[in-house]
Amino acid sequence: MHSKIALPPALLALVAAGTGCNLIFGIEPGTEAPASSSSTAASPASGSGGSAASTSGSAGGGGAGGDAGGGAGGAMPSCAPSSCSAGSCPVTQMPGELGMNPKGMVVTEDAVLLANGEAIMAIPKGGGAARALPGTPGFGDAAWVTYSGGQLSWNNWSNGNVLGIPIDPPSSSPIQIAEVPEEGGQVYPSYGRIASFGDSVYWVTQVPQAVWRAKADGSQRLAEQVASDGNPMGIAVDATHVYWSDYLASQILRKTKDPLGATAEVFAETNGNPTEVLIATGVVYWVTDNNGAVQSKATSAALDDPPFTYTVDNGAIPKSVAVDDEFVYWTVQQNSQGQGEVRRAHIGKGDMVTLTTGQPYFFEIAIDCGSIYWTINDLEDDEEAMVFTMPKPAN
Repeated sequence: MHSKIALPPALLALVAAGTGCNLIFGIEPGTEAPASSSSTAASPASGSGGSAASTSGSAGGGGAGGDAGGGAGGAMPSCAPSSCSAGSCPVTQMPGELGMNPKGMVVTEDAVLLANGEAIMAIPKGGGAARALPGTPGFGDAAWVTYSGGQLSWNNWSNGNVLGIPIDPPSSSPIQIAEVPEEGGQVYPSYGRIASFGDSVYWVTQVPQAVWRAKADGSQRLAEQVASDGNPMGIAVDATHVYWSDYLASQILRKTKDPLGATAEVFAETNGNPTEVLIATGVVYWVTDNNGAVQSKATSAALDDPPFTYTVDNGAIPKSVAVDDEFVYWTVQQNSQGQGEVRRAHIGKGDMVTLTTGQPYFFEIAIDCGSIYWTINDLEDDEEAMVFTMPKPAN
């Protein structure tokens, strides 16, 4: 169980400071979604550095709207509306034995792919038995996942290895993408997320505290260091910059990619300690796990512009965020009554509503054009992995 690994003091201090296939549609937070014919237009919300979006009006499934490859549930066009309304849509648990302690999650056209610490599990959307994705077992503690250019990539909770496997077209032969130079010490990605864009993969390690990148094809044995120091955790990438959250500094930082910037810029000051980061249609979204904030800021906004804040709720800590062409969605680990939630707000508006409430420890979230998916994981107990789904509401 991940929380019981004997971690170095630097990582233990960081954790103690907080609370704890085919076309890819929704991706582990941290990367931008591929463009589609059903695109959206995003612009900064007036005076906020946030975002507003207008939908294309498409009723079809299509791909994920966005600016470039590999997305974290970002900028997904909406399907034809369901028959249920917000707060009353039916919730279904996806069947199968899915392993233990789920972390990163990817939604494809046909399946939900879930990292369970031993492999990537494939759960068919249309029913049928869940199974380990061929080529993914036996490589350590699979934790966080991302997708770009037809390749699924993932990192391991307890070492510096990053691997990948072709999904479109499928393959059972994994790629060893890169290793983090140990330089005399151990490497723990742990809560450090992973992102992909174009031909490269970016990821965070919490020991050492650093951001890394490598070519997705495995052509470089050792990763290149993008940034060091601070307390990085979430990561996102677009065509020009790499963005990451600094947990204890309560900041979103960024560097130019090509050439790699010499120093990091403070892109945004956050309301609380930021964890997951997502880019969709030119806007960066993040959640914080102590003040319960969900925030966004356009990548084109001035560095001193404040972010747009969807909510601040000290009694309901968000864990994961996803975006389609109309709404921002997020999970709540526990609300003030000790229950988990899925919440939603229109992009660029503070009109938050609760879509469903259930057992505690709602964790990762992903979407496709018509459905919402989330996992349950309290991070402090050995438990079977569970994935739930519900249709997107009609209103």
